[in-house]
Amino acid sequence: MTLKRMKGQRRQHQVGDIFVLQLEHDASFRYGRIIKIGTPTREARFPGGLLAYVYTPAFTTLATGNPSLTPDMLLMPPLFTHGWMWHHGYFRTVSYEPLEGSDLIPQHCFYSAHHDWYVDENDRLLRRRYEPCGWFSLATLPDFESELASALGGNPVSGRIGTRPQGTSDEEDPGRP
Repeated sequence: MTLKRMKGQRRQHQVGDIFVLQLEHDASFRYGRIIKIGTPTREARFPGGLLAYVYTPAFTTLATGNPSLTPDMLLMPPLFTHGWMWHHGYFRTVSYEPLEGSDLIPQHCFYSAHHDWYVDENDRLLRRRYEPCGWFSLATLPDFESELASALGGNPVSGRIGTRPQGTSDEEDPGRP
């Protein structure tokens, strides 16, 4: 599934930014939203990385005003990406709306190859897998296009099944190694 390249943007991203991506094959638009921006701290895995949601509804033209974007409308699990997608015109910010608690899924979950287990958006180990569960990695354009094609084809996009760290159970938190 190839994304159509729009005019690039170099901008300071904000949590709550609403962006669009356009599909090459049918020129439909999908909306997305920036949920979190990684901070440049020592322990940060993706300093400056952007945690984003991409939503299911397709539009033939850009909607006037902000479309209703709720967690039950996610096309695929949350993903981490970077400003490159905007700079090169694959994503384009079209508006901003402050995030409310109801705009977020209850628990972010990502499969971490480093831990072979599940972590939240801050790389903290989780007790168990939560759905939707994505990948704890920065999505490149080819990775994103592949996952988008899978999601639009009706196939689930999901982080792999991890191996429970030794000596842990659902009742206890494995903590950071």
